[in-house]
Amino acid sequence: EHLDPTKAHTVYQVEVATPSGRYTRVERRYSAFLSLHKECRKYYCTPNFPPKRIRNTTARVLESRRAGLEHYIQSLAKLRPIPPQLASFLQLPSLGEGGTGDQHAPVIGLISDPFLGVNPRSKMYDMVTQATLSAFYDS
Repeated sequence: EHLDPTKAHTVYQVEVATPSGRYTRVERRYSAFLSLHKECRKYYCTPNFPPKRIRNTTARVLESRRAGLEHYIQSLAKLRPIPPQLASFLQLPSLGEGGTGDQHAPVIGLISDPFLGVNPRSKMYDMVTQATLSAFYDS
């Protein structure tokens, strides 16, 4: 997530990787997650949604909210068929309008943020850095 000081709101980056190797990233505000929740709960038994604490933008609160939103998205991704509202939210066209959720591979989520607690001198850190650089700059 990142905080835009000029607009005083937090934007969360949602990264999605599927077993087929598809990777996408979207940026969403808390209000977009809340809209997704309101729409999905009409049709599905949804998990608890993380509450918003008004004007509380401390790092601790933002990390707690980020983790809660990540857990919420992962829980929705485990539903079968995958909710079309989630596919639209994540901008996965094969699941969106006109697509069928039954034919798409499941969305993979992370149990926790893979970069929290990673030693910058470890081989894992180097591997992730190199893969990221390669994905963005190699043709």
